[in-house]
Amino acid sequence: MRRGHRPGFGHLSKAGVECVFLPSPTSTSIRNVYPSENPDDRQSALISRAAPFTEEDLDCIAGFRADVVHVNPLWFGEFPPALLTLLRPRATFLAADAQGFLRVAEPDGQMLHRDFAEKHTLLPLLDLFKVDSKEALLLTGEEDPKRAAQAVHALGPKLVLLTHQGGVCVFDGRETSSAAFGSYALEGRTGRGDTCTASFLAARGRGLDLPQSTTSAADITTRKMQYRGAFRG
Repeated sequence: MRRGHRPGFGHLSKAGVECVFLPSPTSTSIRNVYPSENPDDRQSALISRAAPFTEEDLDCIAGFRADVVHVNPLWFGEFPPALLTLLRPRATFLAADAQGFLRVAEPDGQMLHRDFAEKHTLLPLLDLFKVDSKEALLLTGEEDPKRAAQAVHALGPKLVLLTHQGGVCVFDGRETSSAAFGSYALEGRTGRGDTCTASFLAARGRGLDLPQSTTSAADITTRKMQYRGAFRG
């Protein structure tokens, strides 16, 4: 489900993806600025925001249920955290991205990261929780990717996927798997986490094990980061 206007999503329909568009006066639009060569040094500002999802939106498809559901809002409140409880019974595998729960839009549009007050009650609902190094540091105080992924896992999600400047680290409670990103263009940085999560979930869906899925995700993400926009194969 996408909230906002339809232009720009024709490629999804061409790929055979069924999209349900929910009405909203505006779509969420964000300006990202990278002041240095460090891809994790990002300044974001909200230009416009879509109306938040509601419980009624979850019922827009009769009998909605899915094998995999990934919740990936762009700012805190776009997908109210309480909806995770309602969504959990409808998904065999429920994943979420930390940006929608930690990235808060200030009145002037600047987006700042703040801790997630409900993390101890809602993160245990998740089969996978995706964080980047900045988000993991905020949640746990850990800077090392492996230790940070393990510390986020201790908050409750079954799997933690952590992206950082050098690559991706995944922890499932027993095994830690890491893979490096190759060289990339800074203009392709936006969408890194989205691509990494989607490609990891796709690899797991094909039956690949944890190391294979992590390596596949790092490879596809590296290829996407050669250019701006969505992964084009």
